[in-house]
Amino acid sequence: MSLFRKPKKIQRRVFSSNVDEDGDGTSLDPDAEMEAPSPPIITGKRDKEKSRKPIKTQDDTKPKALLSFADDEDDGEVFQVRKSSHSKKVMRMMDKERRKKKREERAENSGQAGGENGSTQHLESSSGYANPHSDVGIGRSKGASDQSKSKKSDNHMIQTEIRTDDFVLVVKKSETPEGILNGRAALCAGRDDMSDEDNQSEDGGQDKSHHRFSKPEHLKQMLESGSIPDAAMIHAARKRRQRAREQGAGDFIPIEEPKEQPKISTRLPCEDVEGDQSDDEERMDMNDITGRKEREERREQFYAVENDCMRTPQEIFEAIKSRLAELKERSADHSASIARISSELKSLKLQQLECQQNAPAAAAKYKFYQEVKCYVNDLVDCLAEKTPLINDLEKRALQQYGKNQRYLVNRRRQDVRDQAKEIAEASKPISAAARRTPEYEEQVRRAAEREGRRTRRRCERERNDLLASHLDGMSSDDEIPDQQQEQSVAASSQIESQSLEAFEDVTDDFCKVELILMKFYAWRKTDMSSYQDAFVSLCLPKVLAPIVRHEMLLWSPMLDEYADIENMRWYQACMLYACQPEETMEQLKNDPDVNLVPALIEKIVLPKLTVLVTESWDPLSTTQTLRLVGFINRLGREFPLSGTNKQLNKLFESIMERMRLALENDVFIPIFPKQVQEAKTSFFQRQFCSGLKLFRNFLSWQGILADKHLRELAISALLNRYLLLAMRVCTPNDAINKAYIIVNTLPTVWLLPNSDTLKNLELFINYIKQTLEGCDATNPVFIQSSDKAKQILQRLHSL
Repeated sequence: MSLFRKPKKIQRRVFSSNVDEDGDGTSLDPDAEMEAPSPPIITGKRDKEKSRKPIKTQDDTKPKALLSFADDEDDGEVFQVRKSSHSKKVMRMMDKERRKKKREERAENSGQAGGENGSTQHLESSSGYANPHSDVGIGRSKGASDQSKSKKSDNHMIQTEIRTDDFVLVVKKSETPEGILNGRAALCAGRDDMSDEDNQSEDGGQDKSHHRFSKPEHLKQMLESGSIPDAAMIHAARKRRQRAREQGAGDFIPIEEPKEQPKISTRLPCEDVEGDQSDDEERMDMNDITGRKEREERREQFYAVENDCMRTPQEIFEAIKSRLAELKERSADHSASIARISSELKSLKLQQLECQQNAPAAAAKYKFYQEVKCYVNDLVDCLAEKTPLINDLEKRALQQYGKNQRYLVNRRRQDVRDQAKEIAEASKPISAAARRTPEYEEQVRRAAEREGRRTRRRCERERNDLLASHLDGMSSDDEIPDQQQEQSVAASSQIESQSLEAFEDVTDDFCKVELILMKFYAWRKTDMSSYQDAFVSLCLPKVLAPIVRHEMLLWSPMLDEYADIENMRWYQACMLYACQPEETMEQLKNDPDVNLVPALIEKIVLPKLTVLVTESWDPLSTTQTLRLVGFINRLGREFPLSGTNKQLNKLFESIMERMRLALENDVFIPIFPKQVQEAKTSFFQRQFCSGLKLFRNFLSWQGILADKHLRELAISALLNRYLLLAMRVCTPNDAINKAYIIVNTLPTVWLLPNSDTLKNLELFINYIKQTLEGCDATNPVFIQSSDKAKQILQRLHSL
């Protein structure tokens, strides 16, 4: 009995990373017979799990190491990568394609060599190892030589290559310096000496010299040569003998084992291992990888198209002619393009030369434009700063005029109410207590002031010999008290002084119209096209508007003394702008600045006139009405103002509105008994004449306002509603005299036969006829009145 326990014999199963899952061994390079295989990857899993998940390793550089009983150096890194089923299938199919191609190349090479040494150099395409029937001595010497060379070149390194779909991982592990392997490394080193049971030749037959676990001839030759077999060979021999005993082969051990049927996999569908040997691999189409089938199909299609293109010589001739015509057309297009480009190049060269010649003038023009730009910017900034002050002064002037006018209108209406109250209370005695009331005292004071103004006007008419032709009530009571007059004059003077101070801090180039227009005229004279492109003609009225308004702050055509716009500085400067001595009418019509003054009239004068009419015009004032009518008539004659002008329409609307207000508020004719109306200075006569004066002022607008609206106000509203009603309570002589004045006031154009005015005068005509019938023609008192009545009817085409 031995004192030492025998070590337990541990058999380790060696797996080759090049074994295919479908039974076909993965083929390596034919020259890999003498190369040392990579060591297997050993993990801590069970043997069954290792058999399922082998890791494919390749080492093309290190030679096969000799057997050694040295200690195992198991300190290298171990990598285990699990491949997908599809990637494994693709790798296997690619290996098959490579094996097939290499087999064909070897067959061609062996055929050319005459087959003398083909049997000794032939390698198995399925396993990638040397044929066991080949010469052992040659293989051994060659393996030893390659092994020594690979050791020197690779510096004792073993390379393991792991291929996946996404990357290739190479792991190098160092070997012992002397090439001595321990037990585990010896097992791994001899794994390439074992053959796969499923390695078959490409023609479908089983290789007769192939063995699953070892190469018997190789082992025999090694023993005869005195070499020590490695652990893998010894283990393979043992397995071979054991299998032979189990099969009952007796003393005969066949060199080649029969092919085993592939075992049906008992793995679950969810287990995805690398040893999967499904039949789907045989049905995989590798055309996407090799591209061989596609190249064949493209070659066939090319030949088919080539054959189809050649039908007949006539078609070839026609195709050549068509191609020639196409080329000629393209050549003609190219020639035309070349000619066009050449002409454009010449034109551009001429333009370049012209630009070089015009460069100084352009530089001077650019400098001028910069100066104009700076000037216009400064002018706009200056006027924008002064505009609020001008607006304030203009507003104050209009308020002053409106204040005076409102005072006169309110005083006149109060006097009418006072006189109507006096006539109504004339028959009633006034008590002493009523006389001491402030209202009565104020009424007495207003009556005294009223009579004093009438007396002063009468004296003025006497000095001018107008007393005989005057009718009481026809004059305008526009006298203002001295104190209020002084206040009005002081306010006007203050506005004027402030207006003069508005541009004290401004140079003349930015506040005088003539100097401003000179700057723009220089632009117009330098470059008329850019002057028109900049729309200077349209901008000038807006630029000059603040200065023109500043000059017309206290201007009003209804004042006793006012400056005509023709005499103002802005008017004269604008009328002479761009005027040339030898200018013809045709040139004047095409002048873009010919409407400069009308534009200023439209944008400045008419709006100001509209505000003046609204604030300070009294329709009962004949003087103001005639001045306003005369100014508007002059504007219509001298300036092209059309009826479609918005500002002009606004002016006419304001005039009509003021006339309606006067008709409603200022016409009052009391109806009293005839015996009270005998006196010419009575209140009735004065109020009738006041209405007659308003009738005459209305008719002054004939030719300016529309006849339809004017007849409606003057005849239908004022004559038929007020004047004719008052004439019915007058004596025949007095009524005919008043009718005679009314008919002579009517415009002649309204009294044409069959005119619309005669239709509106039917009530008036019927009253004249009745009055004429009531007068006795033989009575000397009515002779003159009868003659006037006949003249009235004759003029109205009613006699």
